[in-house]
Amino acid sequence: MVYAQVLGGRSARTTIIVQDKQTRDPLIGATVSIISRSDTLRGTTTKEDFYRILATYHCDRIFRDSVDLEVSYVGYKPFKRRYGKNEFRGSIDVKMEFDEQSIAQVVVVGQQVAMVFRGDTTVYNAGAFKTMADDRFAELLKQLPGVEIKDNKIYAEGQEVKRVLIDGKNLFGTQTSYVLTDLEASDVKSVRVYEDLSPTAKRMGDNTAEKEKVMDVETKSKRGFIQGGNLEASLGASLEKDYSGRHEIRHSEAGTFYRNSEKGNLRLEASNSKDSNQQGETASYNSKTTPTKQTDARAEYTLRRGDSTNVMTTVRFGRSRQSSINRSQTEYFPTEAYALRNEESVSESLSKSLSTEVANFTSIQRKKNVLGASTSFSIDDGSSAGHNRMKQQIDDEQTRTDLNSNSDKRDIRLNLSLYYQTRISERSTLTFSISGRYNTGNRDGWRIDTTASTPGLQVKLRNDGDSRSYSIGANVGYRYKLGKKGSFGASYNFSRDYDRSKQLAVDFLSDPRGVIDTVNSYNYTNDTYTHNLQANLQYRNEDFWMTAGLTGTVYDIARSERFPEEARFPRLFFEVSPWVSLSVGKSRRRFSFNLSSYPQMIPLESLRSTLDATNPLALQAGNPDLKLQNNLSATTGFQFTDVKKALNFSVRLNGSYTVNYIASRRTLFLEDTYLPQYDYTAQKGAQLSTQDNVGGCYNIGGTVSYSQQVNPLRSTVNVSVNYGFNQTPYFTGDDLFHSLRHSLRIGFGFDSGFSTKVKFSVRSNTSMSSYTTQKETSQELREQVNARVDLRFGKYFGSVGTLYEFYCNSRSHSLTRHNVILNASAGRKFGKENRLGCSIGVIDILNRPDYATTSFDTDYIVTSSTSYLGRYGYLRIAYTF
Repeated sequence: MVYAQVLGGRSARTTIIVQDKQTRDPLIGATVSIISRSDTLRGTTTKEDFYRILATYHCDRIFRDSVDLEVSYVGYKPFKRRYGKNEFRGSIDVKMEFDEQSIAQVVVVGQQVAMVFRGDTTVYNAGAFKTMADDRFAELLKQLPGVEIKDNKIYAEGQEVKRVLIDGKNLFGTQTSYVLTDLEASDVKSVRVYEDLSPTAKRMGDNTAEKEKVMDVETKSKRGFIQGGNLEASLGASLEKDYSGRHEIRHSEAGTFYRNSEKGNLRLEASNSKDSNQQGETASYNSKTTPTKQTDARAEYTLRRGDSTNVMTTVRFGRSRQSSINRSQTEYFPTEAYALRNEESVSESLSKSLSTEVANFTSIQRKKNVLGASTSFSIDDGSSAGHNRMKQQIDDEQTRTDLNSNSDKRDIRLNLSLYYQTRISERSTLTFSISGRYNTGNRDGWRIDTTASTPGLQVKLRNDGDSRSYSIGANVGYRYKLGKKGSFGASYNFSRDYDRSKQLAVDFLSDPRGVIDTVNSYNYTNDTYTHNLQANLQYRNEDFWMTAGLTGTVYDIARSERFPEEARFPRLFFEVSPWVSLSVGKSRRRFSFNLSSYPQMIPLESLRSTLDATNPLALQAGNPDLKLQNNLSATTGFQFTDVKKALNFSVRLNGSYTVNYIASRRTLFLEDTYLPQYDYTAQKGAQLSTQDNVGGCYNIGGTVSYSQQVNPLRSTVNVSVNYGFNQTPYFTGDDLFHSLRHSLRIGFGFDSGFSTKVKFSVRSNTSMSSYTTQKETSQELREQVNARVDLRFGKYFGSVGTLYEFYCNSRSHSLTRHNVILNASAGRKFGKENRLGCSIGVIDILNRPDYATTSFDTDYIVTSSTSYLGRYGYLRIAYTF
């Protein structure tokens, strides 16, 4: 055996290697007993540095009879095995299994401990957290200190979990979000969180790479696969007339089937709904503006063979129909040109869409080679119709527009990419990749201004446009190991993006036969070449990891305009960006620091020389002379975990500064004004928006997070405080000013874990902000409190959810809101395994709220409000298999 040859020096030596079965952490100090007839040898494992840290015990004795090997370690189940005289030779791997009960008895007599550390592994004892009979794994994770779910992703100690294993088996591949719903919380025995190199890094022998978070879930059932699904349907009706003046009927139907195993995943999902009511048994606050008709179907199949082969194919279909009504009001801060200026806008829209997509991802790893390929093809077909009414007042004069629009669109997209990585020597690896994308689209429609009171603003346009774009890219990278702990990397990346758009607008208002509208017609291409060269150094030494690099980027872009006359506007940008990332410590205590500099590419539409007069009151123009923005940012953080108190604490500070910040310059025309550079006459009351580079803007802020299991209550408390300050340059006319904004957000969460029959959770978010310009200071306050109680007594269940919201701002006292929403449902399970459930419920049984919000943008504020549908009742039937 290789261990015996390298570690022992002669084949007669027997080397016993003791490690954790799941995490492979070395168990240094484990007691080893070797018994053969009357001979007994005892000792402990010691640390030995081979290609990784090992816990070993060496035996040079040659036995003529069978041997009993016994290994014990605090917190682990004893290991016992008998070997024949010819078997007890060379290298023997002893993998120890963690014993939660022994840990609980050692740490807290008569009470289960919530979490422990084993090496650099955090272990959560699921038995210390109570969940209800039908809870999924996500409900358990909410109670674990230091673990959170954001955007359907799992984060542990502030880092995203990249792999989730079930009893050491990879049942989900890269789709870690599936474990949130597919695994039952009641089946979980313990949850281990640790850091490990990625499978690719191990294959390439890159021990200097940054480690990724891994979560290993130990279950009670020890299943080789996880399979299940559900069918559900609901029918509901409005208890009051909604925006349409009718009592709307709502319904939804959905079905899911999944099977997860080490060989792969199969997932089938389908749903059809009109204003989908999925609150069901866990009634919560969730309202929509208008009923939405939606049909979705999705099939996914993944084939895996360990880490060597992964093939995933997805087919998706979607259809939707949605209407909406939105209102907004904009108030501009007074200037020398006017004392009062505001805008009111009401828009109604109806949109339909039909889409389908086929995608495939393949990854093959053999020996020291990695090959990856991905393809996707999609078609989106849709239409939209809208009506927008806008009124603008400047002092005592008003201007109105009344726009009707109708358009059809179709997009076809194709994406291809290939990736290859190979280890060319013991110290070096080489990487190649190429990618391509093609997209074609078509836009046709009408835009009509029907306001008779302002003839000069009337527009009647027929738009006939299409677009085509493609991009190609290539990358080559090289990495060389510097000793055992360092490495050097260099890469070159090339990309080209090409985009062509055409639109022919015909005005039928002044001439029934139609004349070309030169302002709203265009024909242009955007062409961008990017060259990127990067070099970096990495270093890792147990509890210390650092990488630093320098990136040089060249952007060669050009916009060619062919209408109304041909012109070309080339630009060349150079950018050098240093960056560094540092991590010190382990999961118990860790300090991190990141410093980066990166350019923010200017949208090519902002570099155009033509005028966008689609809305005659809101004119848009580009600036071909803009300089590239560069953002300098730094973050530093510290996190601490106390396992005895089941406590996690973290502090994070951040700051950024933007060089060549791009600010909007708005010019208000108080009378008809001819703009020679665009050959266009701006109407009285119109506003022209352009962009200019100004001095830098900066942001500073910080976040403090705290989570702990309260032992007497067996519940978890989460508290977070976030503060931010930013200074932003802005224009008022030709004058440059700076706005100041302070914001403070306080969050609180409570998740009960003391009962399997009653579950209680509370979420509170308080946000306060102050916004200051050269002449105005405004404040706003928003408070939201969510609470939910779930009950389960035998076959009967119930749920009550409530939300309280308070909102006010110092400039719009009339929009102060107090909303109290209460939702409730109750039902019963049927059958021996309680797989069938039937429930009834009411959504919003207290009031019909209006949601208000205010946003500040340099020299104006926008206040908008949305009316919710109101209350309705429903009946829901669901079957789980």
